[in-house]
Amino acid sequence: MNLGIDSSNQQLNKNKVVFLDKARIALDALQNDEQAKVMHVINCLEEFPNSSLVKINQLKSIPNYFIARSGIYRIIFEFKPEQITIVDIVNRNRLEMLYSSLA
Repeated sequence: MNLGIDSSNQQLNKNKVVFLDKARIALDALQNDEQAKVMHVINCLEEFPNSSLVKINQLKSIPNYFIARSGIYRIIFEFKPEQITIVDIVNRNRLEMLYSSLA
């Protein structure tokens, strides 16, 4: 029974992950192997900011916005207590085009 208490406490420390429509579309457009890699990183974000498995940078000009790296792809997300919102998934070139003035 003690195990159930420990697992529920562990569950409480995880963030809920939600996707904006454009992020879901971007994820669905990836090839299966790239999609699996990106989903692995997104799953790691459930433990943000306590997880050190993923390289993450903060966007300085937008509060609470971060970029996580997954191979050639970048996952742009917003962090609020207990929730990660996946805003967009872009390759590095598109990231520089869209967000270079924001970094």
